[in-house]
Amino acid sequence: MIEVDGSIMEGGGQLLRMATTYSAILSEPIRVVNIRAKRNNPGLKPQHLTTLQAVAKLCAAETRGLEIGSLEIEFHPGRLRGGSFDFDIGTAGSCSLLLQCAAPAAAYADGPIHLRVKGGTAVRWSPPMTIVQRVVWEGLRRMGFQGEVRVLREGYHPKGGGVVEAKIRSVKGFSAISGEKADVRLIRGLSTCGGLPRTVAERQAEAALRVLREAGFEARIDVATPGKGSEPYSPGSVICLWVEGGALIGDDGLGERGKPAEKVGSEAAERLIEQIKTGAYVDMHTADNLILPCSLAAGTSIFTVSRITLHTLTAAEIARRFTGARIEIEGAEGKPGRVTVEGKAIANPRWVG
Repeated sequence: MIEVDGSIMEGGGQLLRMATTYSAILSEPIRVVNIRAKRNNPGLKPQHLTTLQAVAKLCAAETRGLEIGSLEIEFHPGRLRGGSFDFDIGTAGSCSLLLQCAAPAAAYADGPIHLRVKGGTAVRWSPPMTIVQRVVWEGLRRMGFQGEVRVLREGYHPKGGGVVEAKIRSVKGFSAISGEKADVRLIRGLSTCGGLPRTVAERQAEAALRVLREAGFEARIDVATPGKGSEPYSPGSVICLWVEGGALIGDDGLGERGKPAEKVGSEAAERLIEQIKTGAYVDMHTADNLILPCSLAAGTSIFTVSRITLHTLTAAEIARRFTGARIEIEGAEGKPGRVTVEGKAIANPRWVG
């Protein structure tokens, strides 16, 4: 059994999610202690509990300590199997972070998996689902991952209630990814709102377009509002921007009470431009999502990142612990850098073609 101290480095939910994903894929029991010890409210919250329960169902795991507030859990995985599963976080907890944990594990199942998740789709401290589909999962797809996700209803703070549908096919294994320089052909975007006038989404888009075009970029941003029957439980808005083409770079902005829609859009565009100007291939938030599949992949992955974060450094430490992969991160935290991962070529023993 591998024991993980959840208080090291980033000290939050990322350690728990990565350890659980590795446990399911490698069929290695784990004990995680000091869960989220560096947070003001340590222990399992509803989104962490549902994430653990989700992956436990995917692999028929035996578990201990799965309850709200728990500081220690054990996870004894069984066989990853295909099928259809429904999960309800019960709050505005992040659907994208649940999928961050479950999706790589699902790729190592013995058949396709269909997931329906209810919770938050555009909330703080996690990527909106559009960024997951257009940037994070695009990076995974370049490594052999076969998955698509769509939002059936947006879920904003505080009520959540968003509905996400994901379809993931099993793979034989992951392949390495490489990218040294950003290839920026076009910037695409999606600005949405629900429970608010459509003009909110339009103003977000117009402000972002103005900033991007003034910086010399070609950009196209779609505007969307929910149809009848798919309105969110809480009003909210979000704008997602991403590079179309080679680079895996995106950014987003969430609407806030009292914050002008123009500021939401312009700030998202400014953050995206800042990352593009580093010349990196991968953005600061996507990088840590790639470490796990890179450690499992056949071959050596090398990519530049717009900013080294503690999340990326933490992901590398957990990956080394579980796989023994050699991982080098060049550059200082908070600065642009380069990540090299010598994958361990861990194949899916359950893959049937």
